[in-house]
Amino acid sequence: MPEKPTLRSPQRRLFPWVVGVLLVVVGWLVLDEQMRPTAPTDVTREEETERQPDYFIEDFHSISLDETGEPAWELRGPRMVHFIDEDLWTIDSPDMLYHVERGEPWRLRSDSGRAWSALTEAVLEGDVLASREAGEDNDWAELETTEAWLYPQERLVQTQKPATYRTRGAVVDGVGARGALAVNRINLLSEVRSRYAPESE
Repeated sequence: MPEKPTLRSPQRRLFPWVVGVLLVVVGWLVLDEQMRPTAPTDVTREEETERQPDYFIEDFHSISLDETGEPAWELRGPRMVHFIDEDLWTIDSPDMLYHVERGEPWRLRSDSGRAWSALTEAVLEGDVLASREAGEDNDWAELETTEAWLYPQERLVQTQKPATYRTRGAVVDGVGARGALAVNRINLLSEVRSRYAPESE
């Protein structure tokens, strides 16, 4: 005799559906918890503070003496500001004079400047001009560039920027220059091009 078909109760038919719905709900809750943005942590941001100078000097004239008591170099300007945290001076329109043993002194001027370590190292920026007037022991000369590093105690000036050196009858262009002003010698370092220039140029 054929077996009689067994009848499944409605509860047994609903069970897989209930389990499936529960899995979907649980999965949704877990996913929602992971994607929910977390509350911001209490972090105090350090705001950038504008550096403050400890003092400044206006219309100044500083003179440094050599071992014999004679002026080695002089620095003038309308304003100089000191920042103690960096041991930094910022200088408006610096005008520096380098004295040498023979001939006229070298004068260095620029739009602005910075100096460190009690003015033993400095940089001139902007339109930089190092010039020397003609005298009994020297021809006139000038070096023009946009940035120059100075070492006043050694009377040394150097730059890695394009530079132009002019003197009587000659103009020399190049990239990089080094000037040992104590011995009145300036060398262009690379890509050097020279040309004759009449005295009127």
